[in-house]
Amino acid sequence: MLTIDRGHFRDKQGRTVMLRGVNLGGSSKVPFSPPVPSHVRDGFFDHRNISFVGRPFPADEAREHYRRLRHWGFNCLRFLVTWEAVEHAGPGDYDTDYLDYIEKMIDLAGQYGFYVFIDPHQDVWSRFSVGDGAPGWTLEAAGLDISGFQATGAAIVHNTHGDPFPRMIWPTNYNKLAAATMFTLFFGGDKYAPLTSIDGVPIQQYLQQHYLDAMVQVARRVKHMPHVLGFDTLNEPSPGYLGNRDLRDNFFFLRQGDAPSPWQSMQLASGHAAEVEVWGVDLTGMRKRGTRVIDPGEERAWLPGRECIWRQHGVWDVREGSPVLLRLDYFADADFGRQHMNPFISSFAAAIRKEIPRAIIFAEHEVMGKPEPMGREETKNFVYAPHWYDPLTLTLKRYVPWLTVDSGTQKLVLGRKKVRQSFARQLWGIKTEGQQAFPDAPT
Repeated sequence: MLTIDRGHFRDKQGRTVMLRGVNLGGSSKVPFSPPVPSHVRDGFFDHRNISFVGRPFPADEAREHYRRLRHWGFNCLRFLVTWEAVEHAGPGDYDTDYLDYIEKMIDLAGQYGFYVFIDPHQDVWSRFSVGDGAPGWTLEAAGLDISGFQATGAAIVHNTHGDPFPRMIWPTNYNKLAAATMFTLFFGGDKYAPLTSIDGVPIQQYLQQHYLDAMVQVARRVKHMPHVLGFDTLNEPSPGYLGNRDLRDNFFFLRQGDAPSPWQSMQLASGHAAEVEVWGVDLTGMRKRGTRVIDPGEERAWLPGRECIWRQHGVWDVREGSPVLLRLDYFADADFGRQHMNPFISSFAAAIRKEIPRAIIFAEHEVMGKPEPMGREETKNFVYAPHWYDPLTLTLKRYVPWLTVDSGTQKLVLGRKKVRQSFARQLWGIKTEGQQAFPDAPT
């Protein structure tokens, strides 16, 4: 068991401990059985009848993997668990076989001398919007039809798009309708979708409570294990539409392939054609390559009998047969960090610490976003756990030592020495922001 003292991890003897960690593991993002890899369409939409038992590895291979990781010098595991793995069958229907399995795997990790913290992993909300994390039923509960995402451009997913699949297309899905809508509802549904409820429960409360309850199921299985440090809050949260000042603008800077604006995404999802920008990437960065018309025809991204949530809330409407944007600044007044992210982190910490009072909370904010300060007492035993990427390496999937794009200024940086200096400045800036928001927390 470790504690945090003056920004350092310390063991029982008060000695400083340096964590040398690794994610475990990437395979945990998709079901183990039946096997539905990212390029296979068959069985993709059958999202309730699955199992993650065997992720990150089959139980009979666990000792071999742990021995190898120790030999390589690691002493800490960021153990990936998805909400879908725990609650895929339906709201409140927990997969006890999976919970039994991860309890054994995490317990075994302690036998090999690892510290562990649990990462409730997600990317772009769900497998059905090109990432992983949330169960398929969450999208359906919001009225979305996951089988209509491909035709309407609500998400570009390998399983339904087929090959060749565009390289590093997934970041652009954060700004498309499926993921953007779900994150907006999850963090800001109370204010921006007050008419939307599930079984009489406001949708923000419904989604967050199910997420918290699913992670509490995991906490109950590991609370007796002293080598379990605590929990990450949520991998790479996104504000969705929150804070968008003009729905006609595609403000998301990572653009590739079809890049509809939020307003265009709303039209497409309801079956209206739109001419969208098409973007590409090369060593000079991301550039607009042209436009193309997407016409969904008879397809919609909403289930039969369900209407676009944002149309219901007066963001747009159809007048004389044509869609009309009525509230381009509908989400503009949102302060994502202060009004939406911080309350969620507080709720998550309270839920986990009810089961594990000593739990360290690894708090994440929006990627590349600045965290908003929280109370000093409230963030006791916290770690600030931001993510940082070199945008060019992330996009090209190869490192160019003499060229990068500064993630803060979004300007090109040329020269090996200047690239290294840029990385150092960016990382130091992130740490400084963390110290300002969480004065007692290590980064």
